Amino acid sequence: MSNDVTAITVFSYKNNIPQPLPYRVIEKNVIARGLLGIQVGLYKILKEFEGQADFFHVDGHAFLYAAGLYRWLDGQTPISAYFNRELICWPESEGGYSAKKTFWGKLKKFLRWYIEKYIGMLLANKIDLMLFTNPYLKKSYENFGLKTSGRSIIFGDPVDYQSLMAKNDLTENSYIKRNKTNDRINLFYSSRMAPGKGFELLIEAFAKIKNKEKFNLLLGGTGPLEAELKQMVKDLDLENYVQLPGWVPREKFFESLKEADIFIQPHWRTDMTSISLIEAMALGIPSILPGGGGLEWDAGRSALYFKDNDANDLAQKIKELGNDSELRLKLSRQCYIRLAEDEMNYEKQITGWHQTMQKIKDAK
Repeated sequence: MSNDVTAITVFSYKNNIPQPLPYRVIEKNVIARGLLGIQVGLYKILKEFEGQADFFHVDGHAFLYAAGLYRWLDGQTPISAYFNRELICWPESEGGYSAKKTFWGKLKKFLRWYIEKYIGMLLANKIDLMLFTNPYLKKSYENFGLKTSGRSIIFGDPVDYQSLMAKNDLTENSYIKRNKTNDRINLFYSSRMAPGKGFELLIEAFAKIKNKEKFNLLLGGTGPLEAELKQMVKDLDLENYVQLPGWVPREKFFESLKEADIFIQPHWRTDMTSISLIEAMALGIPSILPGGGGLEWDAGRSALYFKDNDANDLAQKIKELGNDSELRLKLSRQCYIRLAEDEMNYEKQITGWHQTMQKIKDAK
């Protein structure tokens, strides 16, 4: 779009991108790890480069307070912020497993929540333009005190799914051609094995299925719960049906994904979306997901939905989709219908974002 783009990396000691980039990169190092130190570090960066920019764009959930403070103190360059995550101070997703906290840990989190809600939001409300991955996340920030009216855009995760399909030699009919009628059904989920990701729920649901011999469950990833999950599989006598390969390179991940018949994301924050889900949709794989949130917003009619945190309902949906090849075909076709819609089209999203930034810039 004929813009001159410069990326300023804030934690540059973690940079690890070996391929050439189509834009200039300026490396800065904010060493602080606390909330205040990180915001101060970014504020200094914004002040340093304000004379070189027509617009700043920042990660919203990480830098919203520094961005708002900069504008509140008469910073001259307007700011766009992209929100695709929750705030650290928010409660964990309802029903998600979380580690037990000490009294002081709980008190510290409450104080942070109070400060961010009643002081931080006053600053963050000075941000000029806010982008949210889905309406549920936008609503969560509004409930916390962020004022978005007239300056927000729903901006779904910008995934180039057509390039992803081409790279993996896939067409919109690839899944349909390999759809099974009698063979064992491959169920697939891969993520960091951490609290809130729902691995425990999926294993519990799978244990409730009587005809397990019709399924193969592949659980990819590693993390702090890996040993616990392996023990759970053993205790439930599921070792003949469940594979846990651990961490694999991205190429191997896509090999497994291309062999999957059903993608299952058993749990996530209600207000969050999922890149893994969109990648599964790009491969035409029907999904089973918790209903009523960002995952359902992503998938639309390309998935079956179960009641969140309900292992019995999840088990029922696995049996329903696993035993119905025609339903899998129907949902596979819906993947590409959903991905082609405007709110999932990254080119249209970016064009609209650019036009809105231009209007803000011209109105200065």
